[in-house]
Amino acid sequence: MMSHAGKLIVIEGPDNVGRSLHTRLLSARLKAHGIATHIIGLARSELMGEIVKSRTADMHQLNWRTRSLLYATDLHDQIKHEAEPLLDAGFVVIADRYTLTPRIREQVRGGDGDWIDSLYSNTPDPDAMIVLHAGPRRLLNRIMFGESLEALNHFEAGMDLALSSSITSSFLQYQKILRNEFQEAGKERGATLIPTRHTVQEVHDRIWDSVRPVVEHMLQPIEGN
Repeated sequence: MMSHAGKLIVIEGPDNVGRSLHTRLLSARLKAHGIATHIIGLARSELMGEIVKSRTADMHQLNWRTRSLLYATDLHDQIKHEAEPLLDAGFVVIADRYTLTPRIREQVRGGDGDWIDSLYSNTPDPDAMIVLHAGPRRLLNRIMFGESLEALNHFEAGMDLALSSSITSSFLQYQKILRNEFQEAGKERGATLIPTRHTVQEVHDRIWDSVRPVVEHMLQPIEGN
């Protein structure tokens, strides 16, 4: 794979684990050290992003192969038009979900993981990968206290897998499956696994400890330090 002047940092994990929050915090800290950053992620491309986000319910009715192709198109568009040019220019690109999430979500639904991986065979390799994880009940509590149970949709609760007739019970079982898959896949790829049961600052510090060695040569001193 071609090398770049910049670095690609990937943060993976299920919904409500704090992934997007920590992506923003990491970006802000890197900028404070004089590093230009850019964030990519699922359903963010100019080509497919709005379609994917606005037609989520319709997409969940499609088969796993079609969904995989749509998400791969979305990510490849971002890589070609945003990530690769900025990596060449020396940016740190942070991916709020990359290739692991679409693979795992479809593999647990009977999708062919190797076939899905092949859709991303030419994507840049991460310079650092972090997998955030939390217990299923903790994730459910975050939804209940942060939003409401109405925020749980059929697909994200795993109801299509017929795990339970109760949406909350299905969610808990589905998230347990996802957590195991993310941790196993993360270990295979040399990712740093970080639980988010601690405070935001403690989790951020662990992420920074994992990322700093990769960007050490790019860091500028913060004025006043």
